[in-house]
Amino acid sequence: MKRDILNEDDYDEVCRVVGDAVIVLAECGHETKRAELTSLLKRTRLQRAHNSERDEQRMLEHAIRLVKPDVQ
Repeated sequence: MKRDILNEDDYDEVCRVVGDAVIVLAECGHETKRAELTSLLKRTRLQRAHNSERDEQRMLEHAIRLVKPDVQ
């Protein structure tokens, strides 16, 4: 995902979501590689699917696309 897809406020929020995920992983002693970040963000999105606002789900989806490892 390229940054230009999001407006500045949304990009800032996506960066905050990714940063929070990095902190959670690091505090738990896990690697903070893209694959681990993507996995955590996907689990979070699924766990909050029924109890969160649409904007939160959208930010999680954008964050997942932003950090998703490149498939070669």
